[in-house]
Amino acid sequence: MTTHQENFLGELPFGSLSDWLVAPVRMALLNLTLQLELPDILANAHSLPGIAACLEKNCGRPADESRLASLMDGMAAAGLACKKDGTYSNSHFAQEYLRKGSPVFLGDLVASLTGMQHRNLACLRERLFAGESDAAAGEVKPETKLRDEGHWKRSLAGLAAYQKAGAADALARLVTELPGAEQFSSMLDLGCGPGITALRAAALLPKLHVTLCDFSVVLDTARAEAEASGMAGRIGLRHGDFNTVELGHGYDLVWACQSLYYATDLHAFLTRVCAALRPGGLFVSVHEGVREGVSPAVLVLSRLSLAMEGQDVSLRHGQMATAAASAGLERIRVQSIPMLFGEADMEVFQKPYAVSKDGGA
Repeated sequence: MTTHQENFLGELPFGSLSDWLVAPVRMALLNLTLQLELPDILANAHSLPGIAACLEKNCGRPADESRLASLMDGMAAAGLACKKDGTYSNSHFAQEYLRKGSPVFLGDLVASLTGMQHRNLACLRERLFAGESDAAAGEVKPETKLRDEGHWKRSLAGLAAYQKAGAADALARLVTELPGAEQFSSMLDLGCGPGITALRAAALLPKLHVTLCDFSVVLDTARAEAEASGMAGRIGLRHGDFNTVELGHGYDLVWACQSLYYATDLHAFLTRVCAALRPGGLFVSVHEGVREGVSPAVLVLSRLSLAMEGQDVSLRHGQMATAAASAGLERIRVQSIPMLFGEADMEVFQKPYAVSKDGGA
C-alpha cells in the first residue's frame, strides 16, 4: 500500500481546505438569516409552506419553494436551525441570540463587527500596495475610525447584548473573587460601554459604588441600564475620553476590560491609574496579548481588515505588565479567560501600600 493510499483511508492531508471554502458560505447564511428575520419566523412557523407565507408577508414577494428548502437545509447544516420529519425549528443558538425579540439579540453585534472586520476584505490587494500618494485607497472614513465617538454610539446595542448574553455575569463573578472584594466600596470602570459588567458586580457586592467612564453618548445608555436595574443610586459618571478626563482618586478597584487598546500612551495612562487607586488598591486589566503577531489566531484574523487600514490597536503579549510595572503597580495574579476572539489575560495589579521612613508598611 502506498503512502497516498494510506492517507486516503484516514484524513486527507489537505482536509482543512474545506474549512476555508465553507467559511464564506456560513457567513452568508448568517447574514441572510438575520436580514430575513428567519429565527423570528421559525419561532412560530415550522413547515415550508408556513415559512414561505411569512417570508412573502414580510418581503412582499414569494420565495421559490425549492430554493427555500435548500436554504433551510443549509441553515440546519450550519447550526442555525434544526430539521426533523420535514419541519424546521430554531437551534438553541438561533432561538437565544438571533431573534429580534430576544433580550440578548446579537444581530446588532454581528452587523457592527462585520462592518469592522470585513470592510477591506475585497480590497486587500489595493490596501497592500497603497502608498502615501494613493490617498483614496489609504483613507479611513471618519465614521469608521475606532476612536470616533459616533462609532461607539452605533456599536452600543450590540455591546449591550453581548454583555447581557453572559459576558457581564462571568466577568462580574471574577470581580467578586478578587482579594478583599467583599470590602470594596469604590470601583472605576474605564471605557465601560453600556456599563452592565460593573452593574452586575455591584449587584453582587452590596458595598460597592461604581464610577463609569466613557463618552457621553455611551454613558446615556449606561445610565439607562442603571435605572432599569434599580442601581441608579450606586453609580457615578465621568464623561469623556479616558485619556484626558479626570479619573478621581481613592478607588479600591480600577477595571479595564478590552478598552485600553485606545490609551494613547499606555505607560502615562497607567501612571494616572496608579494615582487614582488607594494604597493597596487593585487595577485589573482584561485584554488579549498578541504573540509574535500571529496568535491568538482568531484575534489576529479578526483585526486584519483594521490593520490593513492602519487601525491595528492590538496589544503585544506582556505589554500591559511592562507598562504597569513602570507605572509603579505590582502584578499579583494573572489568569487566562475565554473571550469572543480567543483567550484574554486577566492581570491583577496592586498599588503598593505606603512605606514609612523606618521601612515598615
